[in-house]
Amino acid sequence: MLQKVSEPKDVWRTIFIFLSIVTITSALFHYAIVNFYPSSIYIGGLMWCPALAAIVTLKLKRRSVSSLKWNWGNWKYIRLSYFVPALDVLITYLFIWSFSFGGLPNGQMILDWAEELGLVGIGTFSPTFSVIVAVILLGIVGVIRAMATKRLRLHNLITFLKNK
Repeated sequence: MLQKVSEPKDVWRTIFIFLSIVTITSALFHYAIVNFYPSSIYIGGLMWCPALAAIVTLKLKRRSVSSLKWNWGNWKYIRLSYFVPALDVLITYLFIWSFSFGGLPNGQMILDWAEELGLVGIGTFSPTFSVIVAVILLGIVGVIRAMATKRLRLHNLITFLKNK
């Protein structure tokens, strides 16, 4: 059942609880990122802190998770959420390459990265094939880690605060 949050004091208390939990949990992951190696494995946990804080806040306020609107949303914005970042990266790299601020890495550097990712040993990879395999693997891992991205977190926070 949905209940209206009518008291501004209660809304601010809920926001304070949420932000406190986010601050405490993310501080742990920030500490790990700064002090432990490899630091990149803690970034996924850091990204999940707002989702965890939202669920804990719901439990503390005795609201069910189903009170949040978990719907897919307008397809226009779903498509834009995929194409705008890709367009942003494309424009950035075209700018960098056009003005010679950077270039493509050499083949040996790519093979070194492939070895670092554990791709060497499967067979002899060409730099091009190494890049394709790395992009696919890192894309899959990235999608799993990014399930709590800013768009979803912001949507859930707004829905939570509106309490419609």
